Amino acid sequence: MNRNVTIVVIILIIVVLAGYLVWIRNHLMLTAPTPTPVVVEQTPIPMPSPTPMIKEASSSATPSASPKKTKSATSGAVAK
Repeated sequence: MNRNVTIVVIILIIVVLAGYLVWIRNHLMLTAPTPTPVVVEQTPIPMPSPTPMIKEASSSATPSASPKKTKSATSGAVAK
């Protein structure tokens, strides 16, 4: 009989302690200040223009590209 009373008392203490912890958690959540939303001001980013900017060519610019010499298609063929 004494052992049964001890088990019941321990169970009651655990239940009361769990109830208190749940109550204090809810109580702290209600009293905690809610965070205020922070407004971030966005600055506009300069966008590239859709038309290309044309710079005037300098007078010293000369074309340096020359066409490549290619082999003709028949020069590699072997005649039999």
